[in-house]
Amino acid sequence: MAAHATHRAPPAAADWRRRYEVVGELGSGGFATVYEAFDHELERPVALKVVDERRGVPSRVAREVEAAASLSHPGIVRLYDVVLDQERSVLVCELVEGESIDDLVGALDDADSLEVTAQVLEALAHAHAQGVVHRDIKPANVMLSRDGMVKVMDFGIARLTGADTVTAEGDMIGTIAYMSPEQAAGRRVGPASDVYSAAVLLYELLAGGHPSPGRTPGERLSHIAAGRVVPLVERRPDLPSSLLAAMDAALSPRPADRPAASDLAVTLRRVAASGELPRRRPVAIADLTRVQGLAERIVGAGLAGASTWFLLGLLPAYPDSWRLPLVAFVLAAWAVVPPAGLAVFLGVLAFPLFDVSIWVGVIYLPAALLTLLLGRGRPVSVVWPALALLLMPLYGALLVPAAAGVLGRVRGPLTAAWAGAATAAWLTLTGDGGTMFTFFRPAGTRAADIASADGLLATLGGIAAVLFSPEALLQAGVWAVFAAALPLAVEAPALGRRLWLWGATLAGLAAACAFLPALVPGTSVSATALLANVGVAAVVTLGVTLPGLPVAAPHRHPSAVGGGDTHGVQEA
Repeated sequence: MAAHATHRAPPAAADWRRRYEVVGELGSGGFATVYEAFDHELERPVALKVVDERRGVPSRVAREVEAAASLSHPGIVRLYDVVLDQERSVLVCELVEGESIDDLVGALDDADSLEVTAQVLEALAHAHAQGVVHRDIKPANVMLSRDGMVKVMDFGIARLTGADTVTAEGDMIGTIAYMSPEQAAGRRVGPASDVYSAAVLLYELLAGGHPSPGRTPGERLSHIAAGRVVPLVERRPDLPSSLLAAMDAALSPRPADRPAASDLAVTLRRVAASGELPRRRPVAIADLTRVQGLAERIVGAGLAGASTWFLLGLLPAYPDSWRLPLVAFVLAAWAVVPPAGLAVFLGVLAFPLFDVSIWVGVIYLPAALLTLLLGRGRPVSVVWPALALLLMPLYGALLVPAAAGVLGRVRGPLTAAWAGAATAAWLTLTGDGGTMFTFFRPAGTRAADIASADGLLATLGGIAAVLFSPEALLQAGVWAVFAAALPLAVEAPALGRRLWLWGATLAGLAAACAFLPALVPGTSVSATALLANVGVAAVVTLGVTLPGLPVAAPHRHPSAVGGGDTHGVQEA
């Protein structure tokens, strides 16, 4: 518990008070009160955990003493002495000055979060080697000292392998939010349970939220027991794939599938040293990340609905009265389960395309299946080109590759490339107006030629000629580079460097869009449209770039080994 010591009447007089001078109370819980004190014999500050034995918890004290006595690790709060009498037990522990991790959620960057968790896991690995399972790893039980060392505390509900103090099958002790599935189900727990809890702690540090859904403790408990978690990739797609895979394994519902604490610690340190972690995220980007899942669902549903409405109007294969219900069906399915919404969207388009040409329909079916398989993780990326077509009349097409950066360091540029190629192909087929940012040239008879092509190969060749045309490939390349480069400016720690990178990125984009169209016959560059498109993108992206200034480091204050004990199930 991170709190200043408050002066309050110390415990009743006892022999131990001749040696330990109580300075003040640090915290209290249901079964214990923790005091800051000074050891006059060894001349050092200590923490006194005073447990009232009349409350019927001597076995809990014995368990903590037995567990702590077997542990000697710099990452575990040390137990110096134990004083027992008929009314109370006094545990004399190491006093840690610093803050609990509970107070630092949202303040640590990704590298620090990995380092903190790695130290927790190393401490747990030592405990596991001694036959001790903590069973209550949570941010409030992990301290970060002023010198940057992590301290794990409160082994009061620890399980000692082979000891008589182990709870029976069906008992459930711990903190609901950080329980493993087997712990939530009341089954016996082992070292893998601590690994799961540590992974939940890291998940909160990285994503700012809990991996298991639930509005109430009971609802969350049921989700945990069933092993239902939101994969970290959905909250932080920008993290390295090796870290995401390690977190998926550590949060597996099967204890046997989770890595050992020491192995996971090695993995976290390897990721931190690899240089693959994104730079410290600005506040604006961090806030966006926390709501990204909901935002993607809303944006994806809107784009899918708009695309369905427009395409069914362009390809009137269904009765006109079906148009609105089909759009509503796509919207509803996407809003509930985005991958299902993507499947409905792709399925609705099958009949109109068969109506264009039997060969177009035949080519579409496997393409749609492949699209569904590739896009089910982030369905919004499939309909991303529709955003460019919607924003084009407002000179906002370049905002589409800029916004794709939030989808991740790999998926973002890939989505931007797909949007660029699909937009250029669409304008080529339909002959709609556009700007030089799509490297548009008149459609001619391409759409009609594809619809009237005789045979599968001829139809496939016509479609490939549009998708892989020079204008589509150039558009895809420019947008992919823009989507990859702009986040570097947003994430830069210094304002000067951030503005320099932002300016260089936009200048490079303007140059590319001014000169690359000359490589494609039939294209032209309008200075007015160039300035309008780059200007809109510059203003909007500057608004995202500037607010994310680094925040000051949090103030640290002294804390003890934890504010008092708890027993049984806690809600948070």
